[in-house]
Amino acid sequence: MNPLLIFLILPVLEIALFIQVGDWIGLWPTVLLVIVAAFLGTALIRRQGLSVLRRAQTAADRGEAPVGAVFEGFCIVVAGVLLIIPGFLTDIVGLALFVPFLRNALGRWLLDRLRRSGGMRVWVNGRDMGDGSGRPGGTPRPPPGVIDAEYREVRTPDDDVPEIGQSRWRPGPRDGGPEPH
Repeated sequence: MNPLLIFLILPVLEIALFIQVGDWIGLWPTVLLVIVAAFLGTALIRRQGLSVLRRAQTAADRGEAPVGAVFEGFCIVVAGVLLIIPGFLTDIVGLALFVPFLRNALGRWLLDRLRRSGGMRVWVNGRDMGDGSGRPGGTPRPPPGVIDAEYREVRTPDDDVPEIGQSRWRPGPRDGGPEPH
């Protein structure tokens, strides 16, 4: 589905839901629900987001690929943002992402799709952990700041190249000139 189409249809659906819920429970309870959902989203991001970040760091310190913890953190942030955005449809999707069973099912489905497409590699502390399944593969990645390259030294045929500490314009002791100080 085209993402642009989602951005065009979503506001229309949200407005329709606002009107429907406003008819059922009234204007002020509808507004109050939207405000409570925004505060709930903010609180859940703070509370659960930090714990997931700690789990990801612990997994990385053990040398494991923190794919699950990173995905959980991503889902929690998306869920919180969806709860902060005014609208009942986005709130329903946001609340669904906070449910661990649904989040894990979504993660397994996405991981399976990525593995089948071959579009996933996991790197932990400079080591290739493979496709996240625990089977290592590939070659180690160089540490940050290191450029892995091949080189060859190129010499010029000119024998008159000065050595370090000498200058072409000032003769040194081997040329019969004064010794540098």
